[in-house]
Amino acid sequence: MSLFVSLISAGLLVLPGQAAQDPAPPAPVSAPDPQAGVQEPAVELGAVEVTGPRPVEERAAAFIDEVAAAPRGRGLGRWDRAICVGAANMSGRYARFMIDRVSTVALDLGLEIGEPGCRPNIMIAAAADADELAVALVRDDPNGFRPALNQTDLGSRALALFQTTDAPVRWWHVSLPVSVDTGDVAIRLNGEEAPAVRVRDVSRLRANVRDDLVRVVIILDTPRIGRISYGALSDYVALVALAQIDPAADTSDWPSVLNLFTAAEPPAGLTDWDRDYLQSLYAARRDRARPTQQAREIVSGMVDARTREPEPETEPETGAAPTP
Repeated sequence: MSLFVSLISAGLLVLPGQAAQDPAPPAPVSAPDPQAGVQEPAVELGAVEVTGPRPVEERAAAFIDEVAAAPRGRGLGRWDRAICVGAANMSGRYARFMIDRVSTVALDLGLEIGEPGCRPNIMIAAAADADELAVALVRDDPNGFRPALNQTDLGSRALALFQTTDAPVRWWHVSLPVSVDTGDVAIRLNGEEAPAVRVRDVSRLRANVRDDLVRVVIILDTPRIGRISYGALSDYVALVALAQIDPAADTSDWPSVLNLFTAAEPPAGLTDWDRDYLQSLYAARRDRARPTQQAREIVSGMVDARTREPEPETEPETGAAPTP
């Protein structure tokens, strides 16, 4: 029996619609004094290059290159239709708040939310000893973390880091290549025979398979999280739950909730940049033949979102108000 099943049985895992039990600068340089009668020697500055902000397209492409973390050789995965969020080892109101925040962001992307009692495919757990919990989860369900030798996750080294990192929040994504036409798994899983995939056509633009997220495990290392906004933390969790984000990404050059634990002034939650990325990821075609084609389409979506002029406000109609 998996550890998360055990948590459900013990009443420590909160599912949609359920109540929860409470578990235990440099120094300034002075200008020369004009009354002193001493002239400072001239300094040759050479050529001066004036640079401006990078174009949106360049910034978006660099962002995707930095944060995207798909399995080797695969495109970025996303949830297909529905998600079910579970939270463990949190008091009821905190668990419900985080579940609702993740679900709200997912709804904005066109996803459905599982009914009360659904089986979680996004599992969030708080832990005083995150390493111990991560090790126990992997030991208890190795095929759940690596269902195949490749194409489903970031590999054995990344899984080892998941179990030992000192990051305040750690996560593990599992995605599967599936048939575009049927949704059936299109690779050989551990202990199973290789499936047959029908070839629809031969094209340099379209593939016969897409990549679907099927499982995300997120662990909150409570001693390392510190005093931050719980709303911002919940938005951070929502982003890493809905997109394959590289845990080692340096996002300091972009306005993102991913800077929550590193910025001098932490973001208050998901930024417009984050939302543009998620919307573009979920709007992009899922059957691109190459990951680079998918990335270009996501970049294009982000550029459109950030350069689109706002719609003009509609003037209110004049005349008498209708009689109730």
